[in-house]
Amino acid sequence: MFSDWILGERVVQNYINTELASVTFVRQVAKPPTLEAIFLGAAGDDPEHLNWSHFTIRVVFSRLNHDTSTSLRQTWQIGMDGVDHLVKLLAIVKSDGWDTACSEDVNYGRRLSDVENITFRSYTEPLRSMRYSLEEAKLCMEALINIKARLTYKIRKLQKHCAPLVLRDGIERIPNEILAHIFEAGHQMSEHSKFALRISRVSRRFRQVSLHTPLLWTRISSLHPGDQTEAFLSRSGRLDLQVKLSEGAMIPFDKLRSCLQLISPHSGRWSGLRLNMNPDYQEIMDEFGLTYFPRLRHIFHKYYSITKSAQWNMPLLSQYGGYCIPFPLGASFPFLCQLTCVELCFEDYDSFDMSSLAQTLHGMANLRCVTLEFGNDDDGDVNVVQWPLSTPEPEPHSFHIDSLKITLRDYVGDDFVESLYGILAYLTASVVDVSLLTYGNPGNLLTHAEFPYGSTMRLRTRLPCSLGFILEELLENCPIICSVQFEMTSFDRETYIWPKWSHSTCLRHLRFHDCVKLDEKHIETLARDVLSREDFQSLEVIACHKISEEFLVNLQDELGERLTWSL
Repeated sequence: MFSDWILGERVVQNYINTELASVTFVRQVAKPPTLEAIFLGAAGDDPEHLNWSHFTIRVVFSRLNHDTSTSLRQTWQIGMDGVDHLVKLLAIVKSDGWDTACSEDVNYGRRLSDVENITFRSYTEPLRSMRYSLEEAKLCMEALINIKARLTYKIRKLQKHCAPLVLRDGIERIPNEILAHIFEAGHQMSEHSKFALRISRVSRRFRQVSLHTPLLWTRISSLHPGDQTEAFLSRSGRLDLQVKLSEGAMIPFDKLRSCLQLISPHSGRWSGLRLNMNPDYQEIMDEFGLTYFPRLRHIFHKYYSITKSAQWNMPLLSQYGGYCIPFPLGASFPFLCQLTCVELCFEDYDSFDMSSLAQTLHGMANLRCVTLEFGNDDDGDVNVVQWPLSTPEPEPHSFHIDSLKITLRDYVGDDFVESLYGILAYLTASVVDVSLLTYGNPGNLLTHAEFPYGSTMRLRTRLPCSLGFILEELLENCPIICSVQFEMTSFDRETYIWPKWSHSTCLRHLRFHDCVKLDEKHIETLARDVLSREDFQSLEVIACHKISEEFLVNLQDELGERLTWSL
């Protein structure tokens, strides 16, 4: 029993010593707790879990509680003494200023405590005063650390509680007219009608404002229930409508008919139309007399041939989008000459009719913007079909447009790309944007003698490429190029061999954005090369994480302000 008592005493004392050593524990207690409270809390209020009797535990408590409470009170008092010292120090700051209060002179010019520490009596001056001053400074610092921790916690909690209240107060202060503009901006950032429904269910005020904002209710879909379609039509006023018509397993034919019955009287307001319908189903449009769309400016087709809709009367149509849409060679598409913007995406094809695409593009006499995307998940050769065109091919670089964007993804073969570049060679663009997100060597896709061709070139690659080789090919094949921008492009770790800059080259700007593998050595070599030319205007480095600001500052000091960056 005696050995158990001794063992228990040691266990409890070790536990108390551990707790006393914990600064966090001492600072968090509101008042010095008793040993019994500490121990029973750790034991789960069940002393029977131990190997000695409850009576023995009470004896241990009686013996140790006095010493423990005294130690805790002493530790607690140290914290309070620190506060007292800090208060006195702040009083000196207020009366005499910071310099006097925190000078290197001993005791800040005066003692912060009237209690003499007997530990320092044996020291002679000036060591005794210095030790007093050092001890008081430490107490002040301890109090400051404690205050900082507690204030940080309080600020964090208050900010958390204030945030929703501040947001609510700010929203309540916004006039309804401004709130309506905010709703319209949110509507424009999405492509569906869910935003209007969600915003109208936030609060009574949001609902009232949203119901009086017609733009939110201008997106109609055959997927919507009939009552929702009716509500949207009534709330949209007389604004233009964006209409989406689909058919398939999820959209029974009767539901499509019901939708058209509701929206066909408003066909004069249709400004955008998305069609995902089998040509056989498109005959239902004729049934409702839907062949004339006086305000239709944008149309998008998915999967199916457009030979039926191509005959509609759409006098304002200027934008066309298509996903895996065939353009049969020899078919008539009267609206092509109206188009200024076209976006086409083709995916997972075993055979591709390049001649029909060429004929389609050649028919767009007013074209300003072209976006083409090609992707193939299968690693295999694509059969490229090319037929003689009925009209002469345009001369290379004879047709100017504002922008041309080409995206090649996954397994797009070199032969396919060569054929594609051939039909695009008649274009010259102010901005050419090429994304080579394929698994092949990017350099092999930029060796065509006549494409790409434009004054500004943006390039993005999936796999690493040789920067020197790419620049050399672009400069050789495109003499009008004046700006090259690399976006999220990786470069080989080879020792770069830079192209020999011809004095007749038009290149004036180079930009690297988010090129994570571009390092300082490569930028330094390039910068010294291009910035040595007096007619070169700017070299930009944007968010290239392997290049430090210190390096760029030093390089700019040496080479001048034509080197710019943003990290």
